[in-house]
Amino acid sequence: MVMDDETVLLDKPQLPAVSAEAALPSERVIEGGLPHSIRSAARSHTIIWIVILSIGPLGLPLLWVSPKYPTWSKVLISLATVFFTIILPILVVIYCGEFLVRPVLDALEEANRSGGAI
Repeated sequence: MVMDDETVLLDKPQLPAVSAEAALPSERVIEGGLPHSIRSAARSHTIIWIVILSIGPLGLPLLWVSPKYPTWSKVLISLATVFFTIILPILVVIYCGEFLVRPVLDALEEANRSGGAI
């Protein structure tokens, strides 16, 4: 079996040509399908904070569309918003139920056991 030069050239690995300076990718902003009013609101720090402080987690999509905040800041603000609007109220209800309502219920049960209500 005889191999010609063309076959040998095809068997060698072909590396892509590398240019000296490659263009950096441009920063992408999610704007597809958003109305102009939403895009302008997403660029305003004041509007984003008013929306988050007034309606809580419902304002987080506006924050995530905004190009003004870095990703770490968006994550931190999202976690703080979820904590203050969901987790903290649950903890307050548990605290109030355990330390404010429970003693009153215990006092009523003790009064009923001793023969009369308060």
